[in-house]
Parts: sequence; C-alpha cells; structure tokens
Amino acid sequence: MKNNSHMSILRSLEGAACIVVILWGIKASSTVLGPLLLGLILAYAVTPFPTWLMHRFILSKRRATAVTAIALAAVGLLALFTLEAGIVRLAARMPLYEQHLGGLYDQIAALVSRFGVADPATLSLQKLLTPERLGEMVISIVPQAGAIASESLLICLLASLFLMEMVEDGGVKPSLMATTLLKRGAYARSYVAVTAKSAAINAVLNLGFLLALGVDTPFLWCFVYFFLAFIPFLGPSIAMLPPIFLALLMLGWKRALLVACSLIVTQLIVGNVVMPILAKKSMSISFLEITLSLIAWSFLLGIPGAIAAVPLTLALKELIAKSRAQSQLAEQTST
Repeated sequence: MKNNSHMSILRSLEGAACIVVILWGIKASSTVLGPLLLGLILAYAVTPFPTWLMHRFILSKRRATAVTAIALAAVGLLALFTLEAGIVRLAARMPLYEQHLGGLYDQIAALVSRFGVADPATLSLQKLLTPERLGEMVISIVPQAGAIASESLLICLLASLFLMEMVEDGGVKPSLMATTLLKRGAYARSYVAVTAKSAAINAVLNLGFLLALGVDTPFLWCFVYFFLAFIPFLGPSIAMLPPIFLALLMLGWKRALLVACSLIVTQLIVGNVVMPILAKKSMSISFLEITLSLIAWSFLLGIPGAIAAVPLTLALKELIAKSRAQSQLAEQTST
C-alpha cells in the first residue's frame, strides 16, 4: 500500500513538473506562438470563403485559396493603412484635443464646486487629465498598436498557409495536419467563425453611428472594435471607451451620451439576437472557464493569448474529452 501511494505521489509530481515545463515553454516562445495563433484564428474565420468560392464559381482549391490570400492581404493592408492614418490624424489634432481638454476640466471643476463636493484646486482629475498625461498615454499606446499593425501582413501570410492545408478538396485525402486542425478543433473553429461574423456586423453598425454622430477617426475605432471583439467581455467594453471619450471631448456630453447608447445598443442586439442565429450549436464553456482562460492565456501569450483564449480552451477541452473517451474505450475492451 505504501509503495502504491508513493508511486501515485511521484506520478502526480512528475505530471505537475511536466505541466510547469510546458507552461514555461509557452511563455518563453510567446513571440513566436502569438502570430501563429492569430494566423490560425484568422484562417478559421475565413475558411468558409474559399469553400464558397469553390462551390459557387467551380474554382479549384488552388485558385480559391489564391483569391482568399489576395483578399486577406488587401484587408491586412487596409487595416494597416487605417491604423496608421488614424494615429497620424490623432497626433495632428492633439493641440485641439488639449484645448478642449482644458475646457472640459473647467466645466467639471465648476460642476464639482457648485455642488460643494471638493475644492477644484485639489481635484485629482486635474492631475489625471492634463495634456502632458494625455500625451504620455498616446505615446505608450502607439508603439503597441504599431507593433500589431506591423505583424498584420505576417499573420495574413500564416493564415493563407493554414488555409492551403485546411480547405477540403473533393477527391483528395486531407493531410494529417488538416484533419487535426479541422476536426479536432471543431468547437474552436465554430466559435471563431461566429465571433468574426458577429464582430464584423457590429463593427459596420458602429461605423454607421460614428459617422452619423461625427466622431473623429470612425474607421479606426471600428477596426479596433473588430479585433478586440475576440476578447470576451473586456474587449468590446475597452473598444467603446475611445470614441465615447473623443465625443465627450469634442462634441459635448449630450453627443457622447448618444454615442455610448448607440454602441451599447448595437452590442446588445448583436450579442443577444445575431450571435444566437449564427451559432447553430452552443459552446460548452462556462463564464468561469472563460474568465480563467482569459487570465491564464493572457499571462502566457499577452494580447494574442487574450484573443485566442476561448478557442484555445475549447480545443483543449475537446482534446481532453476525446482522450478520456479513448482511454475509457481501451479499458472496456481490455476487460
């Protein structure tokens, strides 16, 4: 009995050590795994397009994949151009933003002093919303945005390579990698496809409202919203803040309230009406699992891990469930 207990403890320790080593390896190779995961997610999102081209226009797999790769490159260049143009426009209008920021602070200080909440001279808001602090925030965000934009073409290239493997060609036996990516990640692929479609619909609706309400750089905020929509819960909320703040800064609190209401309404409509229609089957993942996976994968892989948190967790759960089923089947056949 003691030997069996010691053996079980040793096996548990060995398993824990293997898990720690694997997690350390993932953390150490995050700069390589990040673009790979984003390319795979993008390939999952656009896999239906070459399949539709093959059936609709009777194209071969090679031509359909080539057309899809060209479309991906065009979208990547468009995203890069939109991001760069938006940043340049924001930098050019920074003096105007600083001027409006001073006026906004005066209004807030007057409102606070009117109700006698605090002395305007001692408001911490003045320290938080100074032009210098705003410039520091922009400077800290721009390098991250530029790094993501510079990798967009690489991600599109990787997605094209994944597509060449995953797109099924009638009469040709798929490779082992294609079978693994398509069948063993079925739930992850379904989640990515549904999220991409719903995020695109939501981004288009947001673009219409932002254009109608006159918010600066609306295309930039819509591209940001589309990519952040893959981060559960936090992504859409974070993506709403910049256009609302810009509307408050440049157009007043009434227009900012309209912008906030419009973005919230579109999010509620897409999340509660569009996504259930697009999702033909529910995803077997709970709120707690989403939260824990978001924390864990973000710690290991950074922003790519946050975007790929739910697909990775779904694929891992599917792999564990299939391995358990195979082990139970093996035990039943052995007995």
